[in-house]
Amino acid sequence: MIILGINDSHHHNCAASVLIDGKIVASVEQERISRIKNDSAYPHQAIAEVLALANVKATEVDYIALANLSRWQQRRYLDRFFQQVGKHAKTDPQLKQFYWKQQFSRFSRLLKSRPQPEGVLAEKPTHTVEHHLAHAASAYYASPFAKERVGVITLDGVGDFSWGSVWTGENGKLHHHEHLHYLNSIGLLYSAVTLFFGFKASRHEGKVLGLAAYGNPQPLLSRLLEHTNAQDWEHLFDATLARVSVRFAGQMGQQVIHDLCHDLSREDIAAGIQAYTEQLICAWIQQQARQLKVTKLALAGGVFANVKLNQRLLALPEIENLYIHPNMGDGGLATGAAFHLYASLNKGLQPQSSTQVYLGTDINQTTAQAALEAAGLEFTQPEQLALEVAKLLAAGKVVARAAGKMEYGPRALGNRTVMAACNDPNINQWLNAKFSRTEFMPFAPVILAEHAAAYFPDWQPEHLAARFMTLTYQASELAKKAIPAAIHVDDTARPQVLYQEDNPAYYAILQDYYTLTGVASVINTSFNMHEEPIVRTAEDAIRAFQAAQLDALILGDFLVLRSA
Repeated sequence: MIILGINDSHHHNCAASVLIDGKIVASVEQERISRIKNDSAYPHQAIAEVLALANVKATEVDYIALANLSRWQQRRYLDRFFQQVGKHAKTDPQLKQFYWKQQFSRFSRLLKSRPQPEGVLAEKPTHTVEHHLAHAASAYYASPFAKERVGVITLDGVGDFSWGSVWTGENGKLHHHEHLHYLNSIGLLYSAVTLFFGFKASRHEGKVLGLAAYGNPQPLLSRLLEHTNAQDWEHLFDATLARVSVRFAGQMGQQVIHDLCHDLSREDIAAGIQAYTEQLICAWIQQQARQLKVTKLALAGGVFANVKLNQRLLALPEIENLYIHPNMGDGGLATGAAFHLYASLNKGLQPQSSTQVYLGTDINQTTAQAALEAAGLEFTQPEQLALEVAKLLAAGKVVARAAGKMEYGPRALGNRTVMAACNDPNINQWLNAKFSRTEFMPFAPVILAEHAAAYFPDWQPEHLAARFMTLTYQASELAKKAIPAAIHVDDTARPQVLYQEDNPAYYAILQDYYTLTGVASVINTSFNMHEEPIVRTAEDAIRAFQAAQLDALILGDFLVLRSA
C-alpha cells in the first residue's frame, strides 16, 4: 500500500512524504526546494520530489493523507474556541470587540476552497487528518515503544484551533484523551515574546531559548503566573494572556507582552518565558503521566523543539524515557497523516523506530561532479577522504559536508552539515559571522556513541532522541575541558550521538579525528546561510560554501579546498 502524505498547511513548513507498506521512505519540505524558509506554498514540487525519491509513479499511489482538517471539518474546534473567547469577553472589552468583529469571518471562511494536487493525484482517494492527530501519529508510530503503553502528547502554537492533545498508544493504536483549545497556548505566548524581541515567530524561538541562560526568570515568571490558572488547563490563561493567543503578532497581543516586560532586559525576559514554559508543561505532563499510568512518552509539535524543556521532561521521576519525533514541527505532519491513514486502514500499525532519517534529495557522485564542473571548481577524490577531513579539522579548518540523502527535519545530522573543532569557544563567533547568523547558544556537537557517556553522564543508550539532537544534557568536566565551544553558559549541550550504522561516512571522519586528537566530538551545525533553508542540492551546497568562504567542502565523495 502506497500512501502520499501532504501538509498543505496555511501556516508554514508545507511538505510531502511517501509511506510504503507502513514505512516512511521519502520526505521533503517545500522550503528546501523553493529556498523560502518555512514555505507555506502548496507543496507541488515537494510532492514530485518524494515520488521520484521513492521511485513511485503518481498512478501507483493508493491513497492521499492530508494533514489538517478542511474548514468545514474545523467547525467544532472553532466553535469551542469562540465559546471560550465569549466567556472572557464578558469581562474584557478588547476580547469582546474581537469576538464580535470575527463573527463574519467565522462563517465566511467556510467558503474558501482547499488547493488540490495536480493531475492523476487529484482523483485519488483522499482522507484528511486533524492537525494534532497527525502530530501524535508521527510521534507514536515512529517511536521505539512498540511493546508497551506509551503517553503521546502534542504541543505547538496552534493547529486546527487546538494547541495540544493527549493520547495513549498501545498495541499499534492511538486512543484519544484530550484536545487543548488554543486560547491557552503557551506556544503562542513564547512566539509573542520572540516577536517582541524583533525576531521571527516559528523560526527564532531558539534564539530566545539561548538567551534564557543569561538571565534571571524573575520577576517575569511571577508576573505571568499571576495571569495563569495552573491547576485548570481548560482555563489556563486569564483574559490578559488570552489576548496574546488570539492576536500574538498583532497590537492587542504585543501590548500585553510590552506591559509585562517593558522594564526588563532581554535576557531576563527570555529566562522568564523559558522558566514559565518549563514549570507549567513539566507539572502538567507529570500529572498526565500519572493519570495515564505511563512511564514512556512520544512527543511532537513545535513546543518540543525546545531542547531544554525536553531535558527537564526526561528528568521527571515518572518518566523513564521519551522520544521526540525528529521532524517535530509542522514539517512532520505529512508523515504523521500518512501513518494515521495506514493504521486506520489496517487495524493498527506497530511502532517501528528507525535511526535512518536521511529521507530527502540525494547528492551522489554523478550530481556532485556535474555541479563542481559547472561551477569551475577544482576538486579531488581522496582514497582516504575521512582521514583527510579529520586532519583539516584537527588543524582548525571549517569543513562543510553535503553528501548522500538530505536529513528529515530541522536538524543537520551529518549529510548537510558544517563541522569544526570544539576546542576554541571563539569558533561560535566566527561561524556566526560567516553565515550571517545571530545565535545565543553555542553550536551543537556531534559525538561518537562510544564516548557519549563520558561527555554527557545522563545520556543512556536507549535515548533514541539524542541521535536526532532533540534534547540537551549536562556536560561533564571532561566535556567542558575538551569541547568548550559546544557548552552553553548553563553547562549544557545538545549533542547528536552518532553510531556507525547511522551514518558510516560521517562516523569515519569523527573516528579519525578522535584518533588524531583524542577528542571524540566536533561542532555540527546546519549547512545554510542565515534565513535560508538547509542546502538540498549540490548546487545549493556550492553556493553556500562560496558565500561563507569556508575552508573545505565535501561534496559527495569529492573534496574541495578554498583557494588561498
